[in-house]
Amino acid sequence: MSLVFIVVITVILSIAAAVIAILKQPGLEISMAAVAADPFFIKAALWAQIIGFISGVMLAYSIFERRKGWALGLHFRRFGQRFGEGFAAGALLITVSCLGIWLLGGITIQTNSWTDATVVELLSGFLLFIGVAVNEELFARGYLQGLVKARFGGVAAVCVSTFVFAFLHTFNPGMWSSPMPLLNLLLAGLLFGVSRELSRGLWMPIGMHLSWNFFQGCVFGFQVSGTPMPSIFKANPQGTALLSGGSFGAEGSLVTTVILVGGTLLIMAYYGRQSRKRAQEPGFA
Repeated sequence: MSLVFIVVITVILSIAAAVIAILKQPGLEISMAAVAADPFFIKAALWAQIIGFISGVMLAYSIFERRKGWALGLHFRRFGQRFGEGFAAGALLITVSCLGIWLLGGITIQTNSWTDATVVELLSGFLLFIGVAVNEELFARGYLQGLVKARFGGVAAVCVSTFVFAFLHTFNPGMWSSPMPLLNLLLAGLLFGVSRELSRGLWMPIGMHLSWNFFQGCVFGFQVSGTPMPSIFKANPQGTALLSGGSFGAEGSLVTTVILVGGTLLIMAYYGRQSRKRAQEPGFA
């Protein structure tokens, strides 16, 4: 039912964005192609999708699922700690991945010119990635993973959310240029799903998703799942796409595959250690 709400809200908001785009430019040709190419509409339609997913999930959960006793994971217990851990982990993992690609000769790095508009563009990119992280994590890890876990258990829930997360990127530019983007999106989904399961909330995967995208696109200048972003540095691919990631960005590189596997194992080890510590505390039962 959440998909119905998502589609309806997104379509309504997209139509409103198209009308505003036409009113802003009376000379704009009244055609789907012209409206779709309008810069205002492109940004507005993206936010329409983000708002559609968030509001659609919240509506479906509130109406149909809340009374069944499972949680979306938006509780504020240890919010700062979990979000901070996720943000730091995401920034560290993508930095190591980008550094590895550079050291192995998969990219060259250049510094982009700094203008008055750069700060605004970077802030806009950061806000966009907040929306993307909340949108995708709320749907895949909050609603879907929570729904499946309530019926079939945690392992099934992580597996389903992992595959759906990869499916959400089906139409991204360069997605099918090689097997690596799909593999790495599955591994990223697994990393976020395990983080949601072990941290018992959405704040860690949201923080991780946000910093991963922002540092990859707006700091190091890679394409983010095939989408270019304004950035401080510019990563120029060279050599084989298996190493550089090609047109899909760092998420298309074999280096990132290794980093994602290692990151997932580290998260599991971290929470395993936390569980053992709690078990040793006096009065633990």
